[in-house]
Amino acid sequence: MKRKKSTPFPIFFKRATLTTACAFSLFVYSSRPLTASADLFHYNNLLIGQRASGLGGAYTAISEDTSGLFYNPGGMAMQNATELNGSINTFYLKKNRYEKVFGDKAFEESARGSVSSFFGLSQKVNLPIFGQISVGLAFINPDAALSDENALIENEPDPNVIRYHRTTNIRSGASQVILGAAKKISAESGFGCAAAYLDVDELEQIYQDVVQGPFTFEELPDTSVYSTLGQNVRTHLVMRGGSARCGIRIGLKNGLRLGLSYQHSQMVYQRLDYDQEINKVFTDANNTVIQVPSSSKTNLKGTLLRSVMRSTQDNFVSEWPDELRLGFAYQPKPFLTLTADIVRHGPGDGSLPSVKRREILNFAAGSEIILGNIIFIRTGYFTNTDATASRDLSSDNQRKEYIDYKGVSLSTGLRLRNGDYGLHYTEQRGFGLAEKVPGKSNPTTGRLQVISISASQSFQ
Repeated sequence: MKRKKSTPFPIFFKRATLTTACAFSLFVYSSRPLTASADLFHYNNLLIGQRASGLGGAYTAISEDTSGLFYNPGGMAMQNATELNGSINTFYLKKNRYEKVFGDKAFEESARGSVSSFFGLSQKVNLPIFGQISVGLAFINPDAALSDENALIENEPDPNVIRYHRTTNIRSGASQVILGAAKKISAESGFGCAAAYLDVDELEQIYQDVVQGPFTFEELPDTSVYSTLGQNVRTHLVMRGGSARCGIRIGLKNGLRLGLSYQHSQMVYQRLDYDQEINKVFTDANNTVIQVPSSSKTNLKGTLLRSVMRSTQDNFVSEWPDELRLGFAYQPKPFLTLTADIVRHGPGDGSLPSVKRREILNFAAGSEIILGNIIFIRTGYFTNTDATASRDLSSDNQRKEYIDYKGVSLSTGLRLRNGDYGLHYTEQRGFGLAEKVPGKSNPTTGRLQVISISASQSFQ
């Protein structure tokens, strides 16, 4: 470690207060228990369903395959045979960049993963009272990723900050198992309901190391003092619950269809485990541990500080957002379909500020063209607005950060008589603000790219 020329304590105290505050506030930020990372406040990180993903998620008025359990169970009534379908995200990359977090330095966070985002099976059955209905079972992964951050800053922005190192690893995932049924009420109309089991599991590990100095004190005029702080924070979030969704699809004349569905969710198990360990030590220029005089009026006094904190919180979410979907589909020609969705996500509430969500609207639009009755080309546009309520709250303890995304989708493949096989690409770009350092708004940009393959097969 390179040592610098000693600075008299009174001068250092005036000049380095902001630097010290900046370094320590990064510690304070990470030491606050968070109940979730930002992804839980976005609803369209991964588009669900092989046909729906190509249309940007604008699928409420169609929903003719098993993914209708997620969008609108009423559309599943249009199936005429047993169907097996699924999609796998072979490439998932997400990057967030936070500008001017530490002086002029930017932080970058990245996430990656490969996961089966959707798998479903549905078929027609005959029941004594209800007659012929369609039943379906689906497994859905709305979001799953491995995040990584590794920031190293030396001798900036102030010479008294010798080294700042921060590493973050996050393993997060959300999954649903959905079971539902639908029945035709006319040739192009149907009604259905579905019940889902919800599971959210997120593990976050943060390590930080800060070396500052040199400092001098009146009691140690000939000694250069260096402060080393190390922090390790582990947060584990688990939430489990259920949801119910009912929907109707109505087929009108001239190729026009309407879709409407509503979902209500309830968390029945919530647990947040939080562990923090902080170690502080003071050394001289020879890396020998020394005692800082207790008479010095500074929080740097002492020889070795070790702080360990463990806590557990339960039932911190009191209201989980509901969802209302309204969809339109228009087929002016047999080879052309146009779709659009408006989705209202209700507010969320809880005992911790970081779980509060505001009511938002997301939009999606898509188009499908069939070439030669075999090759399909689907395109879509959609929004993925941040639902965090932080930008609307006046509390000083609330994080003022958000990223609002807008995305496009493109897919192509073969649409055969008994199957659909495709390759899909979606990309989202977002802009917003973040508070890596409390009290300082940092311009933030985000980019999310997903490449997936999908297949469906019908069995007569």
